[in-house]
Amino acid sequence: MATQQYQNYIAGEWVNGATTSRDINPSDTSDVVAEYAQADKAQTETAIEAARQAAPAWANYGVQARADLLDKIGNQILARSQELGQLLSREEGKTLPEGIGEVVRAGNVFKFFGGEVLRRAGELLPSVRPGIDVELVREPLGVVGIIAPWNFPAAIPAWKAAPALAYGNCVVFKPADLVPGMAHELARIIVDAGMPQGVFNFVMGRGSVVGETIVNDPRVDGITFTGSVDTGQKVAASAVARMAKFQLEMGGKNPMVVLDDADLNIAVECAINGAFFSTGQRCTAS
Repeated sequence: MATQQYQNYIAGEWVNGATTSRDINPSDTSDVVAEYAQADKAQTETAIEAARQAAPAWANYGVQARADLLDKIGNQILARSQELGQLLSREEGKTLPEGIGEVVRAGNVFKFFGGEVLRRAGELLPSVRPGIDVELVREPLGVVGIIAPWNFPAAIPAWKAAPALAYGNCVVFKPADLVPGMAHELARIIVDAGMPQGVFNFVMGRGSVVGETIVNDPRVDGITFTGSVDTGQKVAASAVARMAKFQLEMGGKNPMVVLDDADLNIAVECAINGAFFSTGQRCTAS
């Protein structure tokens, strides 16, 4: 049986990549989930340009329509939580309850930011000059590049994409190579919900190609990255060099302090769960 192949979404169209990669089940390496497109530099640049062209209209998109759209995306994710949770666990390695729970979290994140669209506020301040008002308003940044990791392939893209879209930014989203399946389903839900052309672009591919292009392109106004310290430092250096805004969440371990008056049974339980839950592969691990 031929392996099913999935495409990238660039400038309002599903397109083949320059190459493809296989999504392998880490608990059964003979199980190929599917084959996924991998974009090259030129395709990534096309996605960035599409986002740049769509940015003015999306920034002025009706707030109620934008709120409804994000809420619809959240509802669709929640409606498919069992199915998507199975896919997430199959390609990433989480237990099934964790996979389903993460998908539910992703759906709720989109619904939350659908509500936040309608709560965006500014400030009106008195001026020291008579007859003058000082008004502070928030405006979209423009194009946001999203580079997401493999350990939370539903929740972290949702945490990044939902607020970016809620506040009127266009998105170019690159998932981790190891987990294209969940990212593709998330992208399809966003597209099928009725996202305007060019507002959301989905480019699977190598970090050294797709990620590098997103980070260094002057048309990308902001970058949000979750991943390794080494790569994050490179992202920061590239962003600073061209004065782009950036946000990093990088790998690390957190201290756990046990005080003299602690219940040791509870402390041991916390230590074991903190260090080894999800095999310790989470940003909150102790």
